[in-house]
Amino acid sequence: MISNCNRDFGNKNGVSADPLFYLGILFGVVNGLSRFMWGYLMDKFGFQILMAAITLIEIIISTSLYFAVNYSILYVISVLIVSACIGGHFAILSPQFNKTFGFDVGPELYGITGNFIGFASLCGPLMTNFILKTKKDFLVVFIVGGGLCMIKLFVTLIFDENDKYIYKERLSSLLYEHKNNKKPTEIDEQQIVDDDE
Repeated sequence: MISNCNRDFGNKNGVSADPLFYLGILFGVVNGLSRFMWGYLMDKFGFQILMAAITLIEIIISTSLYFAVNYSILYVISVLIVSACIGGHFAILSPQFNKTFGFDVGPELYGITGNFIGFASLCGPLMTNFILKTKKDFLVVFIVGGGLCMIKLFVTLIFDENDKYIYKERLSSLLYEHKNNKKPTEIDEQQIVDDDE
């Protein structure tokens, strides 16, 4: 939601045209380049810790961006941090899908999830426009965004990234069975043994 309104919010609150111009260019650059950093950090700290850290950063930015706009440089840096966090999601989700569900169905599941990410990208501007039309205050947008991040943080913390067996048993085997016309018992036990080795 923040990425959808950062330019309008900055322009409305006196951020000069030059920082906003460069912000539009750097947003995509930072998003892409940050993925190398997130991939490296995931190898060191794992998915759960890194996703929780990304979410905490998003919560902090959501609660402070409304006031950071009073300082153009601080505002630009804050928005670029949000851009880096968005890149982080894409950098760490795909390998975690493969780790949790295996290489047979992990990419397929990630592709399905990608559809929902696209749907969320469509809902973000609609929700932002609705809030601005009804409440006419960007602060409400940031509060709602921070609240959604709180929900994501809770889901992240209860997720057990090391319990491969449960996720494969409940979901991966069903998809693999449907795809290959095999019973779950024919593929799950062997697949889990292979992964543990």
